[in-house]
Amino acid sequence: MRVLHVTDVSGAADVRQVLLPYRDARDKGPYDVIPASRFWLARLRAHEAPALPALGCHLVVVLSGRIELSVSGSPVTELEPGDVVCFDVGATDDVTLTWPDDAWLFFISTPGWVPEPGRLRTGSHDNPRPGRPLFTWIHDDGGRSRSEPFQWPYPLAPVPPLDRWPTSIGAFATRRDYGSEGYAPGVWHNGPRRQFAITLNGSAENETGDGTVTSPVTGDVALIDDVTGAGHVTRGHGDRWMMFVTVAPGNLSELAPET
Repeated sequence: MRVLHVTDVSGAADVRQVLLPYRDARDKGPYDVIPASRFWLARLRAHEAPALPALGCHLVVVLSGRIELSVSGSPVTELEPGDVVCFDVGATDDVTLTWPDDAWLFFISTPGWVPEPGRLRTGSHDNPRPGRPLFTWIHDDGGRSRSEPFQWPYPLAPVPPLDRWPTSIGAFATRRDYGSEGYAPGVWHNGPRRQFAITLNGSAENETGDGTVTSPVTGDVALIDDVTGAGHVTRGHGDRWMMFVTVAPGNLSELAPET
C-alpha cells in the first residue's frame, strides 16, 4: 500500500509519496476528515480512463489490476491493489496511466484537499484476489444482518461527468495492527453510518447474523448498511488499513443484490 500525490509544479507534473491521515479502527469519530463530495466505482480499460483535469482534485483507489503511472521526469511507478493516488493536475500530457485488460478503480472527489508529504510503512500485505474484487453488501434484514454481493446500479464504463456521481458527506481512513497470529476476536456492532469500506492493506473476516462469513483482502469493497439491527462482527488480521467513504442520504437507493 502506497499513497501518492500527482500535482503541477512549475508548469510540469510531479509525483511524490504522501501521508494518509488515519485513526484507530475502534474510533468511529468524524466521517469527514477527507472532504469527499462524490464517488464512483468503475471497471475500465486504459483507453476508457477519464481526463484527469475534468475530475478536479480527486483520489483513485486501485482495487484490482497492475497500473503503470508515468509522470514526465520520474521513473514509472507500478500501482497495485490498495494503492491510493491523489490527482490535482492539469498537465495531462505529462501524466499517463496504462494497464492491460481490465482494472477496477474507486474514484473519490476531494475538492481542494491533498494529503501531507511523507511516507507510509505497513507491516503486512495480503495478496489481492485476481480479477474482480469482492463486493459485499452488509445490511439489516428484519433485525438480523445479512451479507450478499451487490450490483453496482450504473454502467461500469465509461466514467460519467462528475455531477452524475453519487454524493458523499466525507471520508476517513483507519488503521489497526491485529498481529499475524490469526484473526483477532471482534465484537458485534452496527455500522455508524451508511458507508463504503475499502480494504487497503491486511485482511479480515466479516460475519453477519445470517451466518455468512466473508473474507475481504486488499482491494475488496463492502457497503456497510446495517446501521440498525443486531449488526455484524469483524475479525482483523495483520496491519489492516481501511478507507471509508460515506453515502449521502438519498443516494444509491436503487442498490440491489447481485443475481
